[in-house]
Amino acid sequence: MRDTYLKASVAVSLLASKVRNHVNEAYEEMSERGERGDNPVVTVLLWVAGIGIALSIVAALVALGTKASTKVDNVNLDGK
Repeated sequence: MRDTYLKASVAVSLLASKVRNHVNEAYEEMSERGERGDNPVVTVLLWVAGIGIALSIVAALVALGTKASTKVDNVNLDGK
């Protein structure tokens, strides 16, 4: 059990290190290329809106599925 926690903690620390290195490389590349002209705030807002819309569609489909499921559950197929 302890080995599992040790392996997991090592994996997480390595992952954090890889992410940190990747972000640093991205910052270096951005500083070398200069401003691309797009606004990061607008990009984030568009992503958040897209994800929100997708989640609302999924929630609506789940609600419809649940409603249909309860209607089907009440059907007596035995005919008795």
